[in-house]
Amino acid sequence: MRFEIINSGCLSVQEAMLKDEALLRQLRPDSAVILHLYIISKDGITHGYFNQPHLHLNIENLLRHGMQLARRPTGGGIIFHFTDFAFSLLIPGKHPVLSTQTLNNYAWINRWVAHVLTLFKNDLAYPICYAQDLQNHSDVGFCMAQPTVYDLLIAGKKVAGAAQRRTHNGLLHQGSISLTLPSPKIMKDILLNQEIFSAMQESSHCLLNDGAMGETLQSARIRLQQLLSSALNHPLLTGVV
Repeated sequence: MRFEIINSGCLSVQEAMLKDEALLRQLRPDSAVILHLYIISKDGITHGYFNQPHLHLNIENLLRHGMQLARRPTGGGIIFHFTDFAFSLLIPGKHPVLSTQTLNNYAWINRWVAHVLTLFKNDLAYPICYAQDLQNHSDVGFCMAQPTVYDLLIAGKKVAGAAQRRTHNGLLHQGSISLTLPSPKIMKDILLNQEIFSAMQESSHCLLNDGAMGETLQSARIRLQQLLSSALNHPLLTGVV
């Protein structure tokens, strides 16, 4: 199994999404597994390919706060990237574990992410895959407002989610790990429905609000990049025991 790490450094949300889309177009069935790492350079928000952000966000206020908005090449809800850690994984079509069943792909990749989060937490917590039937999920349009099937949960609250896009050449998996929650003042200004923030507070497990003494957003992101990179050859990802 071959691996490639692409660290793009600081990118705007638009640049990050365009880079992921270009990497997916370039992917071939026999390519290496690609881990794409980046840090969002300023406050940015992404939304799923079929999501309609104007139904959920005050776009005028969002722009007034200097925030950028970009569409992901994958699906899913709205993600606030000024409070998360984002990464992308590209899986070639000939990968031995890649399934034609979408939920199977969420399950095995997120089990690998769970292993990485366990290392981040120094074995103090092990995220579990949320197994509720997707049909029971009520789409609220925001990634961290409610878990969906095979998201990762700690103590019953969502800590990580993802969105995927599959082509005949392989798979793009865009992951988001919750580090903290956005400022209530900012959220009040940009959300059209204030109940969403309450749902996020109720449903989200934030790594930096859970005893991570001295850890900043920047240091947490760098450490997660290092842990993901080091775990690329783990059997949970490769399927090779």
